[in-house]
Amino acid sequence: MSSPRGTALPTPTICEVIEEALSAPRDYPTPERLRYLYAAARLAIQRLTPIVAAQVEDSAPGPERASRERAVDEAEAVMREGLSPSPLAASLTISALGRALWGLHQITGADR
Repeated sequence: MSSPRGTALPTPTICEVIEEALSAPRDYPTPERLRYLYAAARLAIQRLTPIVAAQVEDSAPGPERASRERAVDEAEAVMREGLSPSPLAASLTISALGRALWGLHQITGADR
């Protein structure tokens, strides 16, 4: 899909990316949409991971720090996965990205 010169496509919020990523295995998006969701979720994770990692460094040992560490670890692990050419496998990877993004989002409260 192309847009006229000078117009920008609306940027989805993190919540919209999370919602669509989590539903990918159920909704079976097109290959183009899968690639878009993969890129959008990865970009959001790349933005939020350093924020949560900094919060880990600034927090005292305890349950909140452990929760933040777990969210960073999960995000880093899922970011190592590539996008499979198989639609089902790609949907499952995107869903995992959505779960990791949701964990980071809950901690940071980011809205975009």
